[in-house]
Amino acid sequence: MTRAPLSPRRPADVLGIVAVVLSAVLLVPTLFVFLVGLIPEMNAIWWMGIILLPLLFVDGVIVIVLSVIGLIVAARRAGRRAWSIVALGLGILMLAPAVVILMPS
Repeated sequence: MTRAPLSPRRPADVLGIVAVVLSAVLLVPTLFVFLVGLIPEMNAIWWMGIILLPLLFVDGVIVIVLSVIGLIVAARRAGRRAWSIVALGLGILMLAPAVVILMPS
């Protein structure tokens, strides 16, 4: 009895995983500040949003760059792309508050 040949394992999307973890580092505290700020007695916490917004913008740019590089590498290696696509979505989500505040209407 002969065994079927094993298919080569596709490489993991390391840059996508790193980008998702990096985005979670700032998205979780930002979400916490937003949710706690909705409580009427905790309105004083909104000053933390002033600190987190520039950090969110810079981290979003870094996440988008990492995810685009991860997508390019995955396309060239015919590897997995799911983590990079998720990271790209999170990076765009991280840039949205800064764009809404900075763009005049």
